[in-house]
Amino acid sequence: MSNHKNPKSNRGAVEVFLTRKFLNSLISVLDSYIAADTTNKYSIYAERLKNKILNHGRKFLHNEEEQVVIYFYENESALLIKLFAIYINVIEKTSEDYFEKIGKTKNNN
Repeated sequence: MSNHKNPKSNRGAVEVFLTRKFLNSLISVLDSYIAADTTNKYSIYAERLKNKILNHGRKFLHNEEEQVVIYFYENESALLIKLFAIYINVIEKTSEDYFEKIGKTKNNN
């Protein structure tokens, strides 16, 4: 899986390349949200993202490997990260508390 901003196309979007294996893993995680509770806001977001991937992803061959490219807007990318963080938190115990390692504190003035 790789991603980068492509300045020539889809301005404001993040280009994400997924192999067949990573695509199936991503959709599987989104499906687990959808199956859990269709009225939960994260389930609704997951369904929207899944539909976007299935409807707007483009298949291609790269070095004889099947891949999909999809463009996510920044808000969609942020949502995917949040969904995965929640998913990982449920299935895996974190090894360390990294919160204290964050360098800056924002003042709420």
